[in-house]
Amino acid sequence: MTRLSLKPFQRLQWRLTLSYTAVTVAALLIVEMVLLGGAFLLIRSNFLIDQMGDALHDMYVLEARQYLLADPPDLDGFTGWMARTFDDSPESEFAAIRRVEGGRSGPWQFSFDQMQPVFVLDNQGRILAQNQKSPDFTPGQRPFDFAAVPGLAERFTAAQQGERALSQLRFTQPDNHLVNLFPLLDDEDRFLGALIITLPLPGLNAATLGPVLMMVVYSLIPLTLAAGLIGAVFGFLTARNLTRRIKVVSQAADSWSRGDFTAVALDPSQDELGQLSRRLNRMAEQLQNLLQTRQQLAAVEERNRLARDLHDAVKQQIFAAAMQVGAAKALLPHDPTAALNQINEAESLARQAQQELTSLIRELRPAALNDHGLVATLRHYTADWSRQNNIPLEVRVRGERPLPLATEQALFRIAQEALANIARHSQATAVTLDLIWSNGAVELTISDNGQGFDQDQTPTGGLGIHTMRERVEGLGGHFSLTSQPDHGTEVKVCLKQ
Repeated sequence: MTRLSLKPFQRLQWRLTLSYTAVTVAALLIVEMVLLGGAFLLIRSNFLIDQMGDALHDMYVLEARQYLLADPPDLDGFTGWMARTFDDSPESEFAAIRRVEGGRSGPWQFSFDQMQPVFVLDNQGRILAQNQKSPDFTPGQRPFDFAAVPGLAERFTAAQQGERALSQLRFTQPDNHLVNLFPLLDDEDRFLGALIITLPLPGLNAATLGPVLMMVVYSLIPLTLAAGLIGAVFGFLTARNLTRRIKVVSQAADSWSRGDFTAVALDPSQDELGQLSRRLNRMAEQLQNLLQTRQQLAAVEERNRLARDLHDAVKQQIFAAAMQVGAAKALLPHDPTAALNQINEAESLARQAQQELTSLIRELRPAALNDHGLVATLRHYTADWSRQNNIPLEVRVRGERPLPLATEQALFRIAQEALANIARHSQATAVTLDLIWSNGAVELTISDNGQGFDQDQTPTGGLGIHTMRERVEGLGGHFSLTSQPDHGTEVKVCLKQ
């Protein structure tokens, strides 16, 4: 079976696209649930009851009132109006409502399949008209049976006593039916009678919950698919633009990491990413200026070191050789043997000067670190140094790993400086060089068994110490030198990899 690869979703563009799609769909679902919850609350609240009661009042009370205003009340008119409006015949208004509603209105229990009772009472509670036909019914002769509708007697008495607020004259029965009592008044607000209409209320129960959920699901599927598609397209376009801008910065950063600080991250926008690009460009420009300054300082420092070495070694040796030659010339006429000794001494000094110049030339042109690496270059250089100075030197390496070129160059130059000092000043007969990688750092230690010196009496800038220390501190490393008279000298350098 072929496994589904998730590699595309590890890219920022596709992850952002997926996020936009998920947020859009989730927002749609939340809105749908909120609307559905609002509909439930509306159905269960008094708002719907009040709206239904007010609508019935506006539809029927004025028409029923005109028959009571007649003196005596127009009972025949009541009977005809009741038959036209609330009768179970096909011509009545409620029958038209039943045809429109189709018996049941969707999942809501709002049924007119069975006609609910409607009554008109006079001010004494006698039935003037009713929609339910009865062979023994005579208008105005029989009192209404208030005991059959619990709670209606109290509302009728309140209407007789002057209550006119419709919300106080309607109530809901336990079987979820709404009983509306509408006062019928004359022009002077005197209570003439009441119109009583009972209607079933819409409601939810176990039988209607299934259709409601199905309706929600059927509406959510197409809406969710449409919202997901729109979110995916919008997310893809937005993420593509964002990742394109990030790629520009990434490409510039790659160039900077290779030492090419002329690369520029072009992003003219004014948002945070555009501001970041401009700040990175300024940083690259400052780094380029800093590197140029450091290169210039390194060149000046290297020239100063060479001048010092030429002055301290080669110049002094040449001067001493010249003095020996002058002495030989003076002795040659009367003491040729002594003159020959002076010439031999001058020759020895000239060879030492030659060796010093050879060492300086090698320092200026070290073995190619890029081609051979630090360890191989050090082994080659120390072998030549040991042979030229006739001092045994042991190289010990442990845990070798690749290093940045700047770190390799610094360690090589420090080794050159330390070995040059040993050759000139230590009178050592053995030297060890340890190069150890451990715990994210590399440590170089060069020690000899020479005459050493008193650190308290030796200037801190002497013997190339100042040069070595600056190299190490420039790379954020640690430099230490330990020496005692007749106990040799140890130089230790620790740099992070």
